[in-house]
Amino acid sequence: MLRENNQSNLKTLCGVTIPSKYKGPPDIANGGYVCSLFAEYIDGVIDVMIKRPTPLDRELQICTGGDGIYYLMDGDQMIIQAKPGTMDLAVPDAPTYEEAVRAAAASIALKPTPYTHVTGHGIHPICFCCGADVPEGEGLKIHPGQVLGTNMVAAPWTPSMEYGDKQGYVLPEFIWTALDCPGAYALWELTDAKPGFLGRLIGQIEKPLCCDEPCVVAAWPTGSDGRKLYTGTALFDSQGHIIGRSLATWFLMPPEMLRYLAS
Repeated sequence: MLRENNQSNLKTLCGVTIPSKYKGPPDIANGGYVCSLFAEYIDGVIDVMIKRPTPLDRELQICTGGDGIYYLMDGDQMIIQAKPGTMDLAVPDAPTYEEAVRAAAASIALKPTPYTHVTGHGIHPICFCCGADVPEGEGLKIHPGQVLGTNMVAAPWTPSMEYGDKQGYVLPEFIWTALDCPGAYALWELTDAKPGFLGRLIGQIEKPLCCDEPCVVAAWPTGSDGRKLYTGTALFDSQGHIIGRSLATWFLMPPEMLRYLAS
């Protein structure tokens, strides 16, 4: 039974399987990549609520109740709810590409992982977006670090042709992926908060991005409310124009998880 929204007559639009290479944490799909699944059905700003981690290498279903709301389902269990949204996010001026390069060189993504139960580098060593230990050619390698003199993190990114369509534009799923992880790095690098999970992502792609174009991803903290932590992220092209932006809600890592990770 679909308890979260009391709808029992959802229409299945299609089945979808997310390959394991598009992981975030181990065995869980990258949140930004999953959010992109709804871009085919929702124009403009998309408001995505993540109810549960998205499994990999298993067929899931995209469904709708006919009310403009869409769902990613695993059988009768809701994983994600998505709907048209609104976003009021002021974006700072873009860092220069050179500033982003310097910031990324000092990113926590390139340092030994702070966790004791895993080996490797960064927060999620094998994340498709930010993992430094992903085999070459299999990840975006976006490693945000603090831009000196600002309350912002940034990283350079030059999307290769393998992430593009036949016209040479970056596919939406990879832009959405790039709008995910940097927000977590803004919290890790610039605050004392340790985000555990992405709970909500409100985002929009505003213009196309050409493959092989050097661009900059930047993120910054925007506030908090109890265990909820908020960040903004923007992707800029080589001229400093906004390609896409997102507003993320992260959940603070529970104390018991922090104790476990430090044990």
